[in-house]
Amino acid sequence: MKRLRAIAACASLLLALPGMAQDAERAELMQLYLASVVADRCEFPLSELEADAIQRASIALQKKLKLSDQAADDLFTEVELGFEKKLPDACKKDGEFAKGYEQVLERLRK
Repeated sequence: MKRLRAIAACASLLLALPGMAQDAERAELMQLYLASVVADRCEFPLSELEADAIQRASIALQKKLKLSDQAADDLFTEVELGFEKKLPDACKKDGEFAKGYEQVLERLRK
């Protein structure tokens, strides 16, 4: 009986892994979108190379997630609205968005 439970638990974990990976990829795409919004709205420094890296990574994740253009636009809008709700604090140089922005850029530089 214990063995069957262990097998069932492993099976459900294996079935959940693709969904968990997709959730992580969706979260990463949202972070990339947010970095783009923050750079634009807060006028944080963003080189052309970094902007290109954000765009390439975003497009790659959109394709990996099989998002239509409309679904990607909707997700971007969701991120943008979330950002706007945090204004004016969203653009503080030591705030949550600034830290997230730097983390995204750091990952892209690696």
